[in-house]
Amino acid sequence: MDQAWPESTRDNLRFLCSEVDSQYGWLQAFVSAPTAAMARKLLERKGYAENLCQRIEQACPEARNQKRSHARARFQQSLVEVASGLARLSELARSCLEQLIRVDDIQLVDDVVLVKSLRRVRRGILRSEMSLENGSLSLALKLARSREKLKRDSEGRIRALTGQLKKKRAPAEDLTHLLFVAREISQMGEVLGQLGEAVISATLGQSLNFERYASLTHLVNELGDGSQTAGEMRVDTLAETRSGSRISGIASEKPNARAVEKVSDKGNDKGRPANDKQKGSKAGESGGSKQKGSKSKDRKTDASKSKGSKSRDRKPTGDLPLTSPEYLAIFKDGLGRKVEEERQGVERWHDIYPGIAPRILSHHQQGDSAALLIEHLPGMTLEHLLINESSRLNRTAQQVLVETLHSVWTTTRRDKPVTAGHMRQLLKRLSDVYQIHPEFRHCGASLCGREMPSLEALIEQAAGLERSLEAPFAVYIHGDFNVDNILFDPAKQSIRFIDLHRSAYQDYVQDVSVHMVSHYRLQLTDAALRARILALALSFGQQMRRFAHEQRDTTFEWRLALGLARSFATSTRFILDAGLAGRMFNRARFILEHVLGADPERPADYRIPLEELFVD
Repeated sequence: MDQAWPESTRDNLRFLCSEVDSQYGWLQAFVSAPTAAMARKLLERKGYAENLCQRIEQACPEARNQKRSHARARFQQSLVEVASGLARLSELARSCLEQLIRVDDIQLVDDVVLVKSLRRVRRGILRSEMSLENGSLSLALKLARSREKLKRDSEGRIRALTGQLKKKRAPAEDLTHLLFVAREISQMGEVLGQLGEAVISATLGQSLNFERYASLTHLVNELGDGSQTAGEMRVDTLAETRSGSRISGIASEKPNARAVEKVSDKGNDKGRPANDKQKGSKAGESGGSKQKGSKSKDRKTDASKSKGSKSRDRKPTGDLPLTSPEYLAIFKDGLGRKVEEERQGVERWHDIYPGIAPRILSHHQQGDSAALLIEHLPGMTLEHLLINESSRLNRTAQQVLVETLHSVWTTTRRDKPVTAGHMRQLLKRLSDVYQIHPEFRHCGASLCGREMPSLEALIEQAAGLERSLEAPFAVYIHGDFNVDNILFDPAKQSIRFIDLHRSAYQDYVQDVSVHMVSHYRLQLTDAALRARILALALSFGQQMRRFAHEQRDTTFEWRLALGLARSFATSTRFILDAGLAGRMFNRARFILEHVLGADPERPADYRIPLEELFVD
């Protein structure tokens, strides 16, 4: 394994493996021929393994790095996990011995089965050292599979002992002690499984359990012609979503490997290449690490010109930041239901508006989990663009976005009125908001002797108003149109959408309001930068206003007001900064009071004060 071992850790790990193996050798000898001297020999070794484990932990300071975003920190974390696992095995050996000592009828001990299990454990201890030393995935996999083998041994013994208990064929106390022994064997298998996963994580550079690795291996084997294996891949953590999905970049350790060409004719040819969340924001982003002051959410090959990437013959804008790691693909895994929603969302976009959604290369289901392999595209998320790039490039990106939205909405338009139900959505999420910000709950506040209505009361009134404010037509919307779910490729002057599991035919105002508030909620300390970003949000809203006017959408301002109120309020559940969250919550309340004070009989006269909302 091409990793720098911290000073003395290699020797200490060797001593630790030798110590724990010796302890299991003594336990094995005791099972075969129980003697007090052998039991004492094992019991007196208490503390030896723990001391060696602590030495390894102290030599791995980067293992305590919460982010563990680089390979060295991940390797040190794996070292600590292996050392801790070996120390845990030492505890289990003593615990197993203490139960055996209490058994009066030694004939009840099935020494053949128990010795077989202990031999499995000793092989696992040896593999843990060898696999970590050599970076051997095959040994790590054998180590991880020890979990199931020892679990089967344990379950078989538990069934036999339980049957004896029911038939009262032996002293219940002796059988109970032996049941505890069987349980300890199962826990030994669990620890060995964790050791195998730690070695896999150290080898691939990212935290992976056995199930995730199995999915990754399956998908990588489908990626190309078999010349790339999972062991020749580097796995970089890019993001983790609030729903529990994890997103990783898959890169080859082989020089000049380009899986993009290998997979160009795979998958759904209706769409173009796919991507997902990236380090710092979303996968497929080209720019490097998470930006200071930026809070990303819960959270690509060249795209040919398509309906989803209108450019109007613009020229690329000078030197562009397109020097991302050359990922072969994006690996996303999580709960089967969530991953399936993502897959279906992408496929629907391919059918409805080809060219704007990512392309899924492969899909794998394993138990309750599932994984997708998604093609990686160059470019950057709008969040990265807003925080790191020039005003000129941001204005260009916004213009391309607006043109793309016009094209999508015009193409997918259905002349059937729809209601977004912003107030229903707000009520549904209000308890989550109060969980994070209990100070937002109404506590009988009054102003100049006049009691102020609670937010819930304002929402109920606005919900009644909303029922009469249908959008005159439906379009196919993104459904989660935050700035970190939109990719801009400056070289191609194109826009792509990612994270599409909430897409549906709905009121376009839903995407407009979410997009505008996703600008406002960026946590930034640079006042000038924040002012520039809010100006871009305001500019986007004004352009959407013009689109609504062109479509003769007379209730646009009302629906936008309710959509903004919903997004400002619900987004506070992701914001721990009390000042920013308070400003957002107050804006939601202001908007509701403003819209409820307007004359619903004259809808064309209402205008939401965007200029007052998108300024600090």
